[in-house]
Amino acid sequence: MPYLELAVRFYRQIFHHVVGRERRKADWHSVRSLCLIGLFFLAGITQAQASAGPVQLPAALTRQVALPVDHPFKGHIDLTVNATDIAHQIYSVNERIPLQGSQQLTLLYPQFEYGSHGPSISVVNLMGLKIHAQGKEVRWKRDPYQPYAFHLSVPSDAKALELQFQIVGDDMMMAPDMVTVPWQKMLLYPAGWYARNINVAPTLRLPMGLQPITPLSVVHQQGADTQFATTDMDTLQDSPLIAGRYTKTLAVTPTVSLDLLALHSSDLKVPADKLAALARMVQQIDRTFGPRPFKHYDILVQMNDEGWGGGLEHRTSGENYLPSVFFRQWATQINNRDLITHEMVHAWNGLYRVPADMWAATPNIPVSGSLLWVYEGQTEFWGRILSTRAGLLSAKELRERLAMDAAKIASHPGRAWRPLSDDVNYPAFMLRKRMPWRDWQRRKDYYAEGVMLWLDVDAQIRALTDGKSNINNFAKVFFSGGAPDAPIRTYTFDDVCAALNAVAPSDWAGYLRHWLNGLQALDTNAGLERHGWKLVFTDQKTVAFRQHELEDGENDLTYSIGLTLSEQGKVYSVAWQGPAFNAGMRPGVTITAVNGAPFSLNALLTAVAHSAKQPVVLSFEEDGKTRVKTLIYQGGLRYPHLARLAAKPDTLSTLIKPL
Repeated sequence: MPYLELAVRFYRQIFHHVVGRERRKADWHSVRSLCLIGLFFLAGITQAQASAGPVQLPAALTRQVALPVDHPFKGHIDLTVNATDIAHQIYSVNERIPLQGSQQLTLLYPQFEYGSHGPSISVVNLMGLKIHAQGKEVRWKRDPYQPYAFHLSVPSDAKALELQFQIVGDDMMMAPDMVTVPWQKMLLYPAGWYARNINVAPTLRLPMGLQPITPLSVVHQQGADTQFATTDMDTLQDSPLIAGRYTKTLAVTPTVSLDLLALHSSDLKVPADKLAALARMVQQIDRTFGPRPFKHYDILVQMNDEGWGGGLEHRTSGENYLPSVFFRQWATQINNRDLITHEMVHAWNGLYRVPADMWAATPNIPVSGSLLWVYEGQTEFWGRILSTRAGLLSAKELRERLAMDAAKIASHPGRAWRPLSDDVNYPAFMLRKRMPWRDWQRRKDYYAEGVMLWLDVDAQIRALTDGKSNINNFAKVFFSGGAPDAPIRTYTFDDVCAALNAVAPSDWAGYLRHWLNGLQALDTNAGLERHGWKLVFTDQKTVAFRQHELEDGENDLTYSIGLTLSEQGKVYSVAWQGPAFNAGMRPGVTITAVNGAPFSLNALLTAVAHSAKQPVVLSFEEDGKTRVKTLIYQGGLRYPHLARLAAKPDTLSTLIKPL
């Protein structure tokens, strides 16, 4: 009897897809999938069970959420967001969703954010959901297998749904003088359509005195309320909005704006030479990649010393979260000066050209990161190179950054068991998870290792063509065809190889797979050496390394005794199977003494510097007990640098020459 009931459920789903959707093109991919699953399950009826007990139901049998289909959505969603409750850090949202004829409907709350490459949006922050139609409450039921989905039955005479709910904010999203509005977290939408087919008319209410900055077009603004032009859901999610009391917009070029938001008006001052460097950056990007995939680009910069730093990519804008002193104390910002470049490169690499397995029709379809070594790794490479071509970084500063990249990847022992081809799966299962042994577990190495990989690709192209071609030629081929109205062009591993072959014929598939699947034996610094430079270690810190320590709030002895720690001796990280690890230390312990004397950072650095003559003895507190261990280490202080290989031409200097 249970099998008969399940068979009936199958055919009901098939009927729903083929017949039940009025005058609409059937989703034959979904139908085929359901049929195959049905055949698989019905075949099981004829087979004897190997053991007594329940029979596992295929997960698809419980699927109640309509798959997205590329067909028109009638009307548009009215979305109103009230972001004035700063005291409680709560957004209040109202939506009006026009119904499309069916009485059975599923609403989805987005789960995947494009820039995070994984399920980074939490439905836990959605609260107080109430739905009405024709003035009467419509009860919803959360899908037990897909908690981001809400099922409901609507009255036959209803024309639209009225939704009210709240979204929990945080310190980064809502503060008295700064508010961000991540549209992807502010709406529910009906299942069964591609996001690009659903139009949304957004309206926003901000605290008085705050001015919004966004690439969205403003239709009307009165007081604290701003009405934006109707746009499709894909574009809305790709259009960040930041608002603040102190804002400023500067023209970098006629079609590129620098939009600043800060907590203090003094942070909005941008020296003329820095604005000129940004203009050169835009010029170098244009000359490298060719026609732009946007009409206008907004460099959004939120200058704040609290919370998260970094960036998020968009096709017509880039979010850049930078220190308040970014423009005022330029010399201290070596490790941040390529961020704006990185995010703008993403307009071509990631938003116009998109990995095929990373594109999804809606923000509730899982994606794969198999090509993150291109999407992020190559973008990180271009961020370094193009920033140097534009003068945002000097050649010396670039080499200091490359030394840090090279040392990080070469020292990570996690490659012994996790190749780069697995590290790119990080967003799917490791996103925002605690990782006490990061160098062994590996997380997001595709950024720094991507820099090393694409340096080697450039060296390989030069070798194959006797210096006649280089990675610039590849970029022109791979990113060609950009235009403001150009649709997304997806790419695969084979497409990457084809573009490389168009520039320098070779077995690029074999070359890339060797790197992607290589384990510990792979020389990740080969590209540096082919460019005439090698990684070395000395007892002196580079300026970039010192800034890295200040930014991370740690003292980094990774390449000597194998740990990072605070000024007070608390250990933040321990290098896998390094001297500290082998002495029994782990993240979280606190060093209390060095060679018998009370701990101080200077005492520790001095002890490590003289480790060849005297062993380093550390006392540390662990689980309420004091332990005393002697480190097996005699190498002194070690910090990464690049040194010239005189026997090889300096093609790195050639690579960073402006086009």
